[in-house]
Amino acid sequence: MPKPRSWYAMKAMGGGAAEVLIYEEIGAWGISAKEFASDLKELGAVSEITLRINSPGGSVFDGNAIFNQLKQHKAKVTAHIDGLAASMASVIAMAADHIVMPENALMMIHNPWTVSIGNAEELRKDADLLDTIKRTLLTAYGRSAMTDEELSSMMDAETWLTGADAVEMGFADEMEEEVAMAACAKFEQLAQFQNTPTQLKTEPSAVADNPVAKHEEEITMPKENQATDQPVDQKDIEARVSAEFVAKQKQRVTDINATFEGFEKHIELRNQCIADVECGVEDARAKLLAELGKDHKPSGSVFVADEGNQAKVNAMADVVAMRAGFKKSEEVGENAYRGKTLLGMAESCLEARAVSTGGMSKMDIVAAAFTHSSGDFSKLLANTAEKAMLRGAEESNETFQQWTRTGQLGDFKVASRVDLNAFPTLDKVQEGAEYKYATMGERAEQIQLATYGKLFSITRQAIINDDLDAFTRIPNRMGRAALRTVGDLVYAILTSNPNMSDGVALFHASHNNLLAASGITTSAVDAMRVAMGTQKDGKANLNIRLAHLLVPMALEGQANVVRDSQFEVGASAKNNTVPNSVRGTFDVVADSRLDTFGADKWFGTADGGIHDTIEVAYLDGNSMPVLEEQDGWKVDGVEFKVRMDAGVSALDYRTMAKNG
Repeated sequence: MPKPRSWYAMKAMGGGAAEVLIYEEIGAWGISAKEFASDLKELGAVSEITLRINSPGGSVFDGNAIFNQLKQHKAKVTAHIDGLAASMASVIAMAADHIVMPENALMMIHNPWTVSIGNAEELRKDADLLDTIKRTLLTAYGRSAMTDEELSSMMDAETWLTGADAVEMGFADEMEEEVAMAACAKFEQLAQFQNTPTQLKTEPSAVADNPVAKHEEEITMPKENQATDQPVDQKDIEARVSAEFVAKQKQRVTDINATFEGFEKHIELRNQCIADVECGVEDARAKLLAELGKDHKPSGSVFVADEGNQAKVNAMADVVAMRAGFKKSEEVGENAYRGKTLLGMAESCLEARAVSTGGMSKMDIVAAAFTHSSGDFSKLLANTAEKAMLRGAEESNETFQQWTRTGQLGDFKVASRVDLNAFPTLDKVQEGAEYKYATMGERAEQIQLATYGKLFSITRQAIINDDLDAFTRIPNRMGRAALRTVGDLVYAILTSNPNMSDGVALFHASHNNLLAASGITTSAVDAMRVAMGTQKDGKANLNIRLAHLLVPMALEGQANVVRDSQFEVGASAKNNTVPNSVRGTFDVVADSRLDTFGADKWFGTADGGIHDTIEVAYLDGNSMPVLEEQDGWKVDGVEFKVRMDAGVSALDYRTMAKNG
């Protein structure tokens, strides 16, 4: 879990309890739903969560996501409004099972709002969106004693509630004694509200006189500022501080130079940014974008709120998906971005952020879209590439999933598996006698994860050339390749016949699973069925049933005949009327990897969902490939890596057999 920031923290307290402090805005500029979800997952299994809130609110969508995460969590959540729960912060509080407010704490509910510029149709759509959002907020406030009509009126009026008001109306369950109000990260946001109480217009002290705020100070205090009994070497401290400053300045200059790559006309501005030691890379990027848009009025629609821009990015993603064949035209419907090229979409992303593209070259437009701090265009490309990759994985036509067992590993350490096929028979228990424990020894078969992957890139040239293949067909093929890699690992076990933990090959006469070579006939399949069904663990009969025949493509037709024929296949008599004893008792799985191994060799396996055959384990159970940015977006483009974390191992020789 990342170290807590000054105004937000989440940590386990021991004994199944955890504490969450939200003293920050809600949304990408403060506490994002993605970060909150990641931290909540890292807490592990906790039974009680203490949620402490002192926030002016923020993004509706991030707030709703955080509300749902807390609402769906198994732990009992107790919320304490330490000072303020305004706007979306009040919605998050509603997710708690029990809400406590000091008498002088405040809660505020109001209508969602946004800033929008565009034509009449665009403004109507934005208004409809706000109405939809309001309905979701009314549902969250439903824990109160108010009707929807009363709640709606309170939201229309921007209503501020004291602790006593909140308890009386059902927004809180318990009122505690008055405390000094704690500070939050950005009280200046309160100026945007219409009815902000007078006491909030003067910002509280950085740390109020209450244990929560003091705790917040303690968890964020740098270690070098804490008291110590060790002697202080002033020269050593100065040397380390100086070295750290020099290293940071070198990195700052490198990052600023990278930002201005491709914008040689603005080298003077770059030099000014480098000369200003307090100018960070984000500041430099903002100055560059401001310079690019200087003396040009924004064209097209401008939607300042993040939610509106996300809607536009989603609309662009729908058009790209339609062009790539992932969506049908009727699914996309009316869309302002139909017919736009990738370059046109890059331009739209910039203009939606009030960055004029007038006078910019094509290369400059794409470079600016790649590196804009909003990440709108880069997210569009990354999301499209990820969808293409996952679709490729789903369309991979792999066969190993039909007969293997799917497992999960939490790390890359070697793991041993328990022998589930060897559970002994039950003992007879006399009346009043004790039950004896069954012994299930840990089998020595082991499995370990490994990482497999490759890189691909999206460049400025690909966008200008409107090359959809760069982030649709290529990641699609890489998604297929990821699953194909796992399939190669699985079938390599059958064809390489590795030694098991007993030092004997997987398929061996002493394992009673290596049968004499023959074609696929009724008698040959029946012999394999009997060999598998009579496997034992000590004296225990396991009765393992043959479920799948794994065959080369060259033998698939013959295997289907044996499975479906009414009469015995392979009998010497021409007019054979002997019933086929193995009819309909197995599935046929054909894979071309077995043709490469030998077109006359075939295998049989038990049901992988019931018995241990070959296990295919994935990191944290994720059986699909992962798309990751290699080093972040740059002026010239970005590199992606497609990664697959998987491990494969044969678990039990008794559930598999080989002919030949």
